[in-house]
Amino acid sequence: LEKVRIGKKAASLIHESDTIIVDSGTTTAEVVKNLPLLKEVTIITNALNIANNLIGKQNVKLIIPGGYLRQNSHSLIGPLAEKNLKNFYVDKAFIGVDGFDVRLGIYTPNVEEAHLNQIMIEISREVILVADSSKFLRKSLALICPVNRIDVVVTDEGISAEDKRILEDSGVKVLIA
Repeated sequence: LEKVRIGKKAASLIHESDTIIVDSGTTTAEVVKNLPLLKEVTIITNALNIANNLIGKQNVKLIIPGGYLRQNSHSLIGPLAEKNLKNFYVDKAFIGVDGFDVRLGIYTPNVEEAHLNQIMIEISREVILVADSSKFLRKSLALICPVNRIDVVVTDEGISAEDKRILEDSGVKVLIA
């Protein structure tokens, strides 16, 4: 339920003719399911389940960067995906994570996905993290980026007051869904 609310709140940040990149994950999938009614938006995603949600949407230009399939996340990763992403520049990146330490940064268990996420962040004007509050209590194997690379965090009211303050002191806008 939190993920749905987070997805709706994050989707409200998408504007007319934006070009966005959407990372794989259950929370990022909710962003796409709750897309506002826009005349045109370009969406780049490496996640097959997210691409699937966009098939048939006339107002969406869908770009899938290629790569090889990582079965458990239904995402395309590897050198081909990385090379193709480097050709783009987007308005907003919507990133989901497995772990978030508000002092150190965001984490994922898969090293290759972390590297692809780093490229997504590099090519984005604005980085929007979508994470329910349970993610703040864990770390994972691979660091994606430090906190100072994140512009907005969309989460639920379970975030601790201290974590919220640390993020805001770091210049991150925190939106509670």
